[in-house]
Amino acid sequence: MMKKIKYCLLLAYSLTLVGCSEPSSIERWIDNPTNNEIKVTIDGNELTIPAKSGVNYTFEYGKHSLSYNDDNFNFVVKPAQFGDSGLINPTQSNYFLYTAIYSTTDISDEEATKILKSKKEINNIPVIINGEEFEIEVSAKLINDVLIEKSNYHWDYSYDQPFPEEITQNLRLKKKQSYHERLKKLYRESDFIEYLKGDSGEEKIGFTYNPKKFSDINQYVIPNIDLNSIKCKEGRQYMESLLNDWNHLLTLKGSDFTKPYNNLASNDAMAKSYNTESQCTKENDPEQTYSKVLRPFIDALRDTRDVNFYVIK
Repeated sequence: MMKKIKYCLLLAYSLTLVGCSEPSSIERWIDNPTNNEIKVTIDGNELTIPAKSGVNYTFEYGKHSLSYNDDNFNFVVKPAQFGDSGLINPTQSNYFLYTAIYSTTDISDEEATKILKSKKEINNIPVIINGEEFEIEVSAKLINDVLIEKSNYHWDYSYDQPFPEEITQNLRLKKKQSYHERLKKLYRESDFIEYLKGDSGEEKIGFTYNPKKFSDINQYVIPNIDLNSIKCKEGRQYMESLLNDWNHLLTLKGSDFTKPYNNLASNDAMAKSYNTESQCTKENDPEQTYSKVLRPFIDALRDTRDVNFYVIK
């Protein structure tokens, strides 16, 4: 039996899917952690989301648009090699990924600090306490992405799942041997403030809110490729076909999207693309112009393989 060790840094002022057909859509929670009702438009369909609530929305694979507060962005929904859950945060509200230690024996604050620092779990986060701005050192990470993917942040408990006080594992420890484990929970800002207040008393606590224009958020971009710069004819023709396949992919939806996407981004597809480099030799491509454009293109596809949602330019 392991008990949760509450890391008490006070506010110091310093399954494999089995079936007969390919999946063609995925459901995502659109969260509204604010105190006010909001309106979000998905592909022209307006949704009203109550305060402190959210809606589940089913997205077909393919390209989509989201509009909120007179701003908008495009994103892609797709199969993922290790796809997982996540949420959409149109208000760019603050969430906190908090790390707790569970241990078979009691651990002091000093020991907990040492463990968390060794794993780079401690961060300095700006906070407003009783109207003044400070930084606190805490085992949490501030997140305000529009698309919050579990594949990127690896939480064990979502914002609506409490940390258990104890967890049970079959550890088979030797006599006097101890064991600890780090688990992570995603908090909405208001819930995280209440968690901090439990440690620090009645201070008025808040965090800065810095939403960006959607045009300034991190976007996935296929590199600009000048086909005429590729001196190897075979490489130039293959790269042209890859770009055509990518542009065509963004016009597809649902089950029509899945196979063409896998033809571009699966391990076999990437291996096939790399194998085409052998057609561009020192004789017909002495400056390796084909490799120089192929590799960034493949890297761009690989960078998003593990997520189901990502923003595109």
